[in-house]
Amino acid sequence: MPSPEAQNVMLHTDETFIRRTALATLAIAVMSAGSATLIHHYLEPDPYLMDLVLPPLMFLVFSFLWCWLYLRPESLQKVMRVSLITIFLGGAAFPVWTSLGQAIYLPDVTLVDRLPPMSSFPMAIIVIMFIFATPQTVITTAVVVWLVVSLPVLVYLIAHPTELWSPRGMEMALTLGPITGVVSTLVPFHRVLQQRLTSLQDERALMQILSERDSLTQLYNRRVAEEFLSTCVADAASKSGVILFDIDHFKRINDTYGHQAGDIVLVAVAMRCSQVLRKTDCLARWGGEEFFVVLQHVGAEAIERIAEELRLAIASEEIEPAGSVTASFGVSLIKSNDTIGSLLQRVDKAMYAAKTSGRNRVMTDKSLS
Repeated sequence: MPSPEAQNVMLHTDETFIRRTALATLAIAVMSAGSATLIHHYLEPDPYLMDLVLPPLMFLVFSFLWCWLYLRPESLQKVMRVSLITIFLGGAAFPVWTSLGQAIYLPDVTLVDRLPPMSSFPMAIIVIMFIFATPQTVITTAVVVWLVVSLPVLVYLIAHPTELWSPRGMEMALTLGPITGVVSTLVPFHRVLQQRLTSLQDERALMQILSERDSLTQLYNRRVAEEFLSTCVADAASKSGVILFDIDHFKRINDTYGHQAGDIVLVAVAMRCSQVLRKTDCLARWGGEEFFVVLQHVGAEAIERIAEELRLAIASEEIEPAGSVTASFGVSLIKSNDTIGSLLQRVDKAMYAAKTSGRNRVMTDKSLS
């Protein structure tokens, strides 16, 4: 399974994609409602009252929802819920039941003439649900839409064969019947596709974690640390620094207690140091028993203090079965004329100076003195 960090990245990516899709969908709805308003108000010779009222009302609602989502991204679920209800009521249910009532009770009115061009609305609702809802919710919505919108029209058309066999009647019957049914049957395939996409995302995140992390300590590996360091060296004005430390007498621990005990020590040291550092700091396993830290926005006093905190954290408690464990630290700040090589050379010398001075101490390179 991917780490919580990788899962957060995936969730953020998914939410961004869905939000952008929702904004695009609402923008299309705004343009469609606006176009319908212009057509019915200015181009249609004898529009019905419903055609004059519903499109501008939906134009205002969708415009408000688009602004709401743009300004408040966290309201995605509420916005899409209101949008679907608006489409269902204003674009499908209300026109259908109003037209049905007129066709049934007014002798000179036929459904094929009175019903607005909304036969595709049930399919549009189902397709939109594919993106913003779970498969179970899509199935429930499809059933409700079909029962409330499609079925009453189909029953009416069957009861009025003359209207059914007209061109408009056949188009309505096919769209609200078989075609809507075919779209609804895609729900299981949508579920399988969604599961496969999720699986691919998980695998991709896992591969990224494996390529960036040390398998034992779960710290960053040397490659990631070097990339982070390269960025800091290129921007020396950001006042960054590095800490290189090595566990004292680590070979003795392996020889005395075994390599499994050595692994336990490495994991414990990594955990203790992670608790001291900020989340924005780069802590990496540099190789073997060496660890490397890259710190941004620090001065000489701050970086020495942090190194001392790391030293104390490592030596604070015994690590069984190895007992007392200490480390020697080298510290250096990044200079404006530094290369990665010159910086590593300085901090490496400082660390070995700490070892030759008795170990379990922090030494800075001479440029910090």
